[in-house]
Amino acid sequence: MPLNRSTLIRISTIDRCLQNRFRRWTINDLIDACTDALAEFEGRSNPVSRRTFQNDLVLMRSDRLGYNAPIVVRDNKYYEYEDPDFSITHLPLNDEGLDALNSALDILRQLQGFPQLASSIETISKLNEQISRHTGSAIPAMDMEHGHGYQGARFIGTVYDAVRKRQSIYIEYQSFKAQKPEVLSVYPYLLKEYRNRWFLIGQKFSNKVPQVNIFALDRIHSVELDKDHPFKKCAGFDPEHFFDDTIGVTKQINDRARRVVIKIDRQQAPYVESKPFHKSQKVEQRFRNGSIQLSLKVVINNELERLILGYGGHAEVIAPPEFREKIAESVFKAAAHYRQAPKDGYEDIR
Repeated sequence: MPLNRSTLIRISTIDRCLQNRFRRWTINDLIDACTDALAEFEGRSNPVSRRTFQNDLVLMRSDRLGYNAPIVVRDNKYYEYEDPDFSITHLPLNDEGLDALNSALDILRQLQGFPQLASSIETISKLNEQISRHTGSAIPAMDMEHGHGYQGARFIGTVYDAVRKRQSIYIEYQSFKAQKPEVLSVYPYLLKEYRNRWFLIGQKFSNKVPQVNIFALDRIHSVELDKDHPFKKCAGFDPEHFFDDTIGVTKQINDRARRVVIKIDRQQAPYVESKPFHKSQKVEQRFRNGSIQLSLKVVINNELERLILGYGGHAEVIAPPEFREKIAESVFKAAAHYRQAPKDGYEDIR
C-alpha cells in the first residue's frame, strides 16, 4: 500500500484519536474521523472504506514504518493503544519508514498555509524532526514553486472556512482597474489556485442574475463574516466540475467549451505531448516533419490565449477562425514593437 498524502492524513488522525483516552473509539468512530479529516484537508466527500481503514491499522501495527503500534480491541468493539503513552510521533523509524515518510512529508508540507491543519502540522513537524535527527540532515529533496511574499496568503484560511461552512462574507476588494477598494457582500463557493495565485469564486449579493464573480485574494484588503445575508447557492455552478473544461479561472455560467485546433512545430511537439495544455487534448494529425495538430475542448479565455502566445512561433491556432484572428492580432502587435528601435530612455547598464 503506497504511503501517500491521504494515507498520512488518515494515520495521523487515527493516532490523534487513540491518544484521546477520554473517549472510547469504535471502528465507525475512527472511520468517520478519517473521512472528516480527508474532507477538510483534501475536499474529498467519499467516506473512507472499512477495507482502507483496516489496511491503515495493519500498516500502523507493522514494522514497515517502524511503528509496531500496540492497537488493541476491548470488548470486541473499542480500539485503543495498549500503552496509554504510545504515539507514532514518539518512535524512531526504520530506513524504509524514513524513505516513505520523507516522500509523503515533502508533499504534505505544501499544505502548511492552511491554519486548519494546525494539529496535523504539529504531528508532521514532530515526524520531520525525528527524520532530521535520525539522518543528521535536513536537506530538502523537493523544490516546489511558491509565490514568495504573496499578499493573498493571509486570507486563505478565513476564506476557506467561509466556503466550507457556507457563510456569507464581506470583502474589501480593489481590482487593478479600480481607484479605491469597495466593500462587497459575497457568497463564497470555491477557492481555486492557478499559477501560484489564489482566487475566490463567488457571487456578489448585488447580482441581479445568477453569475459567478472571480476575486483575486491578493486584491482583497479585508474579510469578515456577513451576518446580514444568509448564504445562497448559485444555480448552474457546480464547484466540483465547473472548471473541468477551463484553463485558468476565467469562466462564466453560460460559457461553453469550444473545439480549438492548434498546430505545434516539431521542436515543441514532444513537450506539449508530455505536458498537455488540457486533459481534453487529442493529437489529430502527425506530419512528416515532426509537427503535430491537436485539438482541445475548452472555454476560450484569456488564460488560453496567454498559454498559446507563450509558445511564440512554435504554435499556430487553426480554428475557430475568430480565435485564430485574435491570436494573430496579438502576434502582429508584439512584432510591431520589434520593428523599431527602443524608445529614448533605455540605458545599457552592462
